[in-house]
Order: sequence, then C-alpha cells, then structure tokens
Amino acid sequence: MKVLITGATGFVGKTLVPYLCSRGYSDICLLIRNKEKADRLFNELTLSYINKNDSNWNEQVIGYQPDVVIHMATLFNGRCDAENAQKIIQTNVLFTTLLLEALSHTSCRYFINIGTFTEFLYGNEQYFANNLYSASKTAVRPIIQFYQTQSQWKWINLIVYSPYGRKNEQKKVFDYLADALDAPTPVSFSEGLQVLDFIHVDDIADFFYNLLNHLDQFNQPYYQFHLGTGTGHSLREVAQVMEKVSGKTINANWGAFPYRQFDTMYAVAPIAKNLELLEWKSRISLEEGIKIYLEEHE
Repeated sequence: MKVLITGATGFVGKTLVPYLCSRGYSDICLLIRNKEKADRLFNELTLSYINKNDSNWNEQVIGYQPDVVIHMATLFNGRCDAENAQKIIQTNVLFTTLLLEALSHTSCRYFINIGTFTEFLYGNEQYFANNLYSASKTAVRPIIQFYQTQSQWKWINLIVYSPYGRKNEQKKVFDYLADALDAPTPVSFSEGLQVLDFIHVDDIADFFYNLLNHLDQFNQPYYQFHLGTGTGHSLREVAQVMEKVSGKTINANWGAFPYRQFDTMYAVAPIAKNLELLEWKSRISLEEGIKIYLEEHE
C-alpha cells in the first residue's frame, strides 16, 4: 500500500510517521514544505519526499500514484484579519483543492481528511465554526465531495478532538498548565470549566494504523469518525491530575481571562462507530498520558 501523507512534520504527523514505519508500512511518501525539518525528524526512516515548494509538486503526486492519502496539512491561526484570512484559505482550501485535482489523475482509492471538533460548536454535527480556521475546514467539504464523486475514491473524514502528548511548536493548554507547575507567579487562565475530550497523540497514531488496516472493509463512498476517548474532563480536572502525577502545585489564576464569545464549553467524541467498525478504543488514560507528557516536557 502506497501512502501519501501531508502535514507529516506537524504535531500529529511527527508521531504518526514513525509509528506506521515501525509497523510495516514501507512505502510512505511525505508531501512537505520544509525538507530540513523532515530530515531532522525522520532521519532514521526510509521515506520518499515531494517538496511542495517545487513548481511541479502536483505532477510528482501523480507520478507517485498513492493508494491512500492522509491529508493533515493545515494552517491554524486564531487571529482573524485580512493577512491571516488569506493564509488560512490558501492552505486549508486552495492547497487542498490543488491536491485533490492532482489525485483525480491517479488511482488513489482512499482520501483521509482531518477535521476538527470546533466545526461543531454546539455539537450534534450541526456546523457552527468557532473561528475562521474551523470554518475553512467546513468550507472545503463540498470540494472534497465533488472530487470524490468524480474520482470514485472513498472519503474518510476524521473529526479530531483535543490532542496532547508531546511538545508542540504552537502551545496548547497542556503546555500552559505545565508552565504553571510550581511557577513563582500565577499563570492566568479562564475559569477552566469547559469540558473537552483530551486524546494522547500516541492513541491518535494507533487509530490511523487501525484505520489503514480496515480500509478494505469500507464499501460506502463516505465515512466520518470522531477521534477522541469518549470521556470529557474540565481544564480544572486536568490540572488536578497533573498536580497528582507531578507532585507539584499548579499556580493558576483561574478566571483571570473571560471566556471568548465562541469558546467550546462541551465537546466529547461520540465513539460508537469507532467501536462498531474498527473495534478500536483509546488505551491511554488521562493520568498515564499526562505522565508521558511530563516526562517528555521536562
């Protein structure tokens, strides 16, 4: 099986690629923007590369003829202004469209796309994005559907919940909580009562591996999975577990920041389809995941 992966040097990708290689996937091609970063992350792995900065990158995708595409490349930016709007649309909509156009000239059989729980602010899979990034992930869906109907490959959409587990170039709430451990001055947070589904990045990689191994049983043109643990925790509960695991105290100023207008206050993954179709469930508990996180964070 030939697997093309975009966004391989991102938060999930840098765990996923070695995970797949260690479990027998030997024909993996990465569509990347930064070759030096990829070499640094994956220098011990046997991989092929297509550089998005090459003018003929789309022709190289056609030449590779992937069986499966895992499309994780995305631009997240919470700021909404003209400059960032252009960057978000160029990456999340235009680049995705150009990739799909290239794939329409291949024998690709499965297109795995990454969405986000923040596309559904009020749950129930009713689209209501809480920022422009989330809106761009929703906006590209009709384009994916168009190419799917033209090319007849199967579209698998993954709604990812709140990932954590390793250091990230863009700080997440886990990083701020870790910064507050025995901090000399308080770190400011919201009230911390929002309940989210935190899933460890190793579990996310294992889900992808399990999904790839079950692709042949999918006979419908479209599937959507919600990738989370099925259990929610408030930020304050996460802080309590982190204190227990670390033996330190989080110096937090809860309530220093007001909730934003469209903050997600409850988002827990419905995982029935994961169990039914893939017989998969996350294995890493919050306590175990925080232990792994703190060991790597330190």
